[in-house]
Amino acid sequence: MLIFWNLAGVPFLYCFNSMYLAGRPPYGHGAAWTAGCLALLLGSYYVWDTAQSQRNRFRMQLRGTLVKRLAFPQLPWGTFAGAQVLETAAGSRLLVDGWWRYARKIHYTADVGMALSWGLICGLDHFLPYFYVCFFVGMILHRASRDVARCREKYGADWDRYTREVPWLFIPRVF
Repeated sequence: MLIFWNLAGVPFLYCFNSMYLAGRPPYGHGAAWTAGCLALLLGSYYVWDTAQSQRNRFRMQLRGTLVKRLAFPQLPWGTFAGAQVLETAAGSRLLVDGWWRYARKIHYTADVGMALSWGLICGLDHFLPYFYVCFFVGMILHRASRDVARCREKYGADWDRYTREVPWLFIPRVF
């Protein structure tokens, strides 16, 4: 199913906003609207990229395979030494530092923010630019519920301890 989606769904769904803009006269929003959409996009990208970097580099540090790279982009706060972790009976260490201390799926929240910015730049006069973000939210909620169930089974009481340490799933202090 994933291969089918990558070959059939992604090429069509990801271009909806571009097709929508290409088929219509320019949207007449102002500079403030454009700046807001750009700020949402760049802020979401920063959180997404640094959260992913923190998690991946944390894992590489645990394995002793971290190699400092000079590839683009290397955003600040992507690596930290001495990260706070929660030790589990399963032998795993759960990251409770950096972006991961605010929400357990903060990278999904940032992904949704980027998708929302792509819709908002198209304006508010049609549903089509928002189809992807609606689809994506549904998919992410389903994926997160599967992840939570899998982790609850794997970690048992340690998962309860982890959810007390990091109580928010997506948005700190909200959800």
